[in-house]
Amino acid sequence: KQWYQRRVAITAGGQKKAKEIFATRAPQFPSLTVVRTAFDSIHMRDFATDETEESLANDADKMYPRIISLISSNDFFGAYDAIVEALKLSPKKFKPQLDCLDGIFSWIKTDYGHAIKCFDAVVTNSSSYLRIKIQALIHRGEVYQAMGRREKAFMDYNSAVGLDEDHPDPYLHRAQFFLSCEKLPEAVADLNIAIKLDEDFASPWQQLVYAKYQMSRVLNPALLHEVYTMLDDMLVRFPKVADVCALYGQVLQDQKEFVRAEEFFKRASNVAPSNVTYKGHLATLKMMAENNYDGALELLEEANQQDPKCDFVLETLGMIYIQKQKYKEALDCFEKVLQLTKSEAEAAHYSALAIGIKSQWEVCDEYDVKPINLSDVQGMGNMMIPQ
Repeated sequence: KQWYQRRVAITAGGQKKAKEIFATRAPQFPSLTVVRTAFDSIHMRDFATDETEESLANDADKMYPRIISLISSNDFFGAYDAIVEALKLSPKKFKPQLDCLDGIFSWIKTDYGHAIKCFDAVVTNSSSYLRIKIQALIHRGEVYQAMGRREKAFMDYNSAVGLDEDHPDPYLHRAQFFLSCEKLPEAVADLNIAIKLDEDFASPWQQLVYAKYQMSRVLNPALLHEVYTMLDDMLVRFPKVADVCALYGQVLQDQKEFVRAEEFFKRASNVAPSNVTYKGHLATLKMMAENNYDGALELLEEANQQDPKCDFVLETLGMIYIQKQKYKEALDCFEKVLQLTKSEAEAAHYSALAIGIKSQWEVCDEYDVKPINLSDVQGMGNMMIPQ
C-alpha cells in the first residue's frame, strides 16, 4: 500500500511539473537528427516548384526555390530562417507553402500555438494547393496529438485521407496514431496502403515492421519469421537508410541476439555517423549483454558531446549515472530531456522519474541505506517506435 501511495504521489507530481514546464519553457529546436527524421516522413515533392528565382517577381516568392533547396540539402535551420524572412516580405504565390513549412518547423520546436495558426491559415486558404492542405491537416493532427487532443488529431488524419485517397502520407500518419493507441491491426492496414501507393517510401516500411513485431509479441509469435523476412528485404530495398539497420538491431536486441544486434547498430552508425541514437543503442547493448556500464558511459558521453540535444542519449546517460550513483548528473540529464520533450505526457514521465530519483536519493543519504540502481528505476532496452 505504501509503495502504491508513493507511486501515485510521484506520478501526480510529475504531471504537475510537466504542466508548469510546458506553460513556461521557450520553444527551441531539438537535435538535428529529430528535425531530419521529421522531414524524412514527408513527401517533399508536395512542396516542389519548377519556378526559379529569376522567373518570379515578388521578393518573398523569389526566396521559395532556395528554401526548398536548403531543405533538400538538410540545411534545415538555414531554411527556417529564410522562411521567417520570406513571410515578413508578404509572399503571394507561395504563401500557403511557406505557412505550412513555418507550421511544420513550429511543430518540431514545440511552438504549438503558432503551428496551429499556420496550419489553420493553409486549410482555410482557398488558393492552397490540395497537397499543401493535406500536409497542413496531417501536421495539425500531429500537434493536436502532442497536446493530448486525440479526437481532433484523428479527425484531421481522416480529413487528410479523404482529400486524396492516393496520397501515402495521411495513411502513414494515421497509422502512427493507431500505433500510439496500440491498435495494431488498424495501423498495419493503413501502412500497407501507404506502401502500395509508394513502395520507395522507407518510413511506412519501418513502421510496418515495428507494428508486425509488436503483433508477434502479443498476438501471434509466428509473425516473427515474417518480420525477419521483411527486414532482409528492406536492407536490399533501402541500403542507404540507416534506420532500417537500427530497427533490425532493435528487434535482434529484444530477442537477446546481442552479437548480431551490435553488428546492425554499427552498420547504422557507419551509414549515418551524425545520428548519435545508434551510439545510444550500442551503449544499451553493452549494459544488457556485457553488464559493461563503463563502456556504455564512454559511448554515451561521446554521443552527448557530438549532439547535446539528443533526448534518447540524455535519457540513457541519466540511467547510467544512476547506476554509477552520480545522482546530480542523472538529474541534470533528465532536466535537459524535459526541455526537449514533444508532449506533456512525455514530460510527465520524465518529471516523475526525476522526482522519484531525487526522493530516493535523499532517503538513502538520510538513513544511510543501499543506494538505488538502474533496476529500481526503469527497464532498459525497450524498442523505440520508428518516427
